[in-house]
Amino acid sequence: MSDRSLILDTLRRAPGVLLVEPGPDLVMQDELHDRARAERERRGLPGTHPYLGWHAQADGFDRSGALAGPQRVYFGGDRAAVARALSLLEPHGFAVLGGRSDTEVFVLRRDAAPDRAEPALADAWRVRLEVLGDERSGPVPLRDGEEPLLHELLTRPALRGLLAPAARALRLRGALTGADLDSVLSPEGLDALDDSGEEASALVAHALEADHPRARAAATVLAELGRADSRVLNRWKDPAALRSARAAALEGRDVATYLDLVAAEGGDPVNAAVALAEDIGAAGGEQAQARVQEAAVRLVARFGGSTRVHALAALGDARVPLGLRVVIADHWTRTPVTVEGLRASWSSSPHRGSAAEPPPDALEATAAWPDAVDGVRAAAGLPPHPGFDPEHRLGRDTALELREAVLARHLDGLRAALARPDLSEPALAVLLELLHGAGALRPEEDLAPFARTWRKRLFVKPDTYTYAPPAVVTYAAALAASGAGAADRVVGSVLGDKRQWSLPVRLLLLGAVDRGRDADLEAEAALIPHAHGGAKGAQAAAHALSLVRSRLRGTPPVAAACASLLEAPERPPFVRRGFATAAVALAEGGSGLSAHLFRQGSARALDAALRVAGDPDLPERARRRVLDLAEESGVPDHPGHARPVRVHADEVARLRAVREQVRAGLGD
Repeated sequence: MSDRSLILDTLRRAPGVLLVEPGPDLVMQDELHDRARAERERRGLPGTHPYLGWHAQADGFDRSGALAGPQRVYFGGDRAAVARALSLLEPHGFAVLGGRSDTEVFVLRRDAAPDRAEPALADAWRVRLEVLGDERSGPVPLRDGEEPLLHELLTRPALRGLLAPAARALRLRGALTGADLDSVLSPEGLDALDDSGEEASALVAHALEADHPRARAAATVLAELGRADSRVLNRWKDPAALRSARAAALEGRDVATYLDLVAAEGGDPVNAAVALAEDIGAAGGEQAQARVQEAAVRLVARFGGSTRVHALAALGDARVPLGLRVVIADHWTRTPVTVEGLRASWSSSPHRGSAAEPPPDALEATAAWPDAVDGVRAAAGLPPHPGFDPEHRLGRDTALELREAVLARHLDGLRAALARPDLSEPALAVLLELLHGAGALRPEEDLAPFARTWRKRLFVKPDTYTYAPPAVVTYAAALAASGAGAADRVVGSVLGDKRQWSLPVRLLLLGAVDRGRDADLEAEAALIPHAHGGAKGAQAAAHALSLVRSRLRGTPPVAAACASLLEAPERPPFVRRGFATAAVALAEGGSGLSAHLFRQGSARALDAALRVAGDPDLPERARRRVLDLAEESGVPDHPGHARPVRVHADEVARLRAVREQVRAGLGD
């Protein structure tokens, strides 16, 4: 029996927990939790029943079913019950790590129990040392008699390949002795550490701290190899440290350490950071941009910290050249910057004390930031900033959550960003959604440039983590809304595609574009099997069917989604959930062209769900199903879990009160 079969069989039989069967259809972590809720409902289990499992992207098994690395295990419900279930695997040779809190995943690893420091047991020691070197749940306790064996491993020439992990196991437990360091820092020991990554620096830093006689020579060796990190450089106390630190900083490593050493030598760390960035840029290479950005981030820290207050000070400092100011401006605008967002974060911060408002300098810097950024960009001959980094996932998610604020301040920047030829499909999808949802896409200036490139740039496999309609769907809908003749060609080309990944895109397009009553009747017939079948594309089909029926029946889209929910089969339950999710997305605002999973950390999604559930003009049974979605939100009861942005305490209180009103209105 393979590791995979053994683990799954054991967990299926574990009492008191539900195993969410892993498989290729569970792509995202959210889908795992959604499947667990659906399974609890299908089996008639309580809503708090504990469950565990993992999604495809977290799978730790090889093709033979052997556990090839750490297997992350996600869970919900009673953590102790999940821990008890996982402990059933320990007699089968697995170690259970992690799970120290309700938000920390468990981790499964292969374990072994070698009882002698002999070459014949080298493979077993490799397995055991992987467990002993894993810090996910703090250092795993050593077994009786295990520490002497670890010390012995360091002295055995035939086991040099185990020196680094054995030394790490002892270091993590504060058990390294002077004799151990003699072995580790000997020429043969340093050779054995050659492929040990960060552990070599950790061990040399430990030796420097202990003032071991071989430590400084070992630090010199690491520095010559370019592998001395901040732990070594800060403890070395040698003139060569500054040279080594700059060499590392040129590669984007330990820039802060280099600037610290410059300051300690009496130099100007700001000028040093500027010179470093210029040298990195001049050298070029694939990593140059990331390394310049790292230098810029560390430069800002020299103004007293790493907040926007300090970044604003850097933007106004004459020592910082214009190009580097642009880098700083872009880095501190990866997510939308608003005074309201700062106040919301402050209201839920555990560090605010009794202060009701953020510090005045933080408010002033936040208010001044957008104009300062656009001013720097204008001076550099660049267009206005879109208000977020379109290639940054959190930036995209936040821009969609705060779409009104982003559009009000950054309309010109959004249009300029859409014209960039280097953006990916997820970035373009969000920009198109923001602009089309506000009716702000201009046919000639914004849409026409895609006439020759839309197939390669917009009609590609969408990113499953982007909460916006696929770019080509929004593009086609915008063309149709503008009356452009190209709309029919784009729609026809997409609908004629046969690739499997494009099925949800094709389904969404049937709802997104009004091609007349006859076409909508055909679309309705085509969409029903997908929406009711619960297979691939079911959510896209449910959303599109709601839009098609809205046009056919002359009812608002939200009402059409609720009516479709009641017309859908009750089993499997996630079919009706798809229509409830569509109703919420349609109530959120924006283009309303698609819906992803209900975003449990989003105040915007919760507000929309409560408005639908509280609408007396909608069918009560549909409203109850939407309220079930709203109940999954963590915002009212766990506001610290709000994502992608924090929610102001006043807004949390309002949402909590509205939820109670809706519950009361529905008799719950």
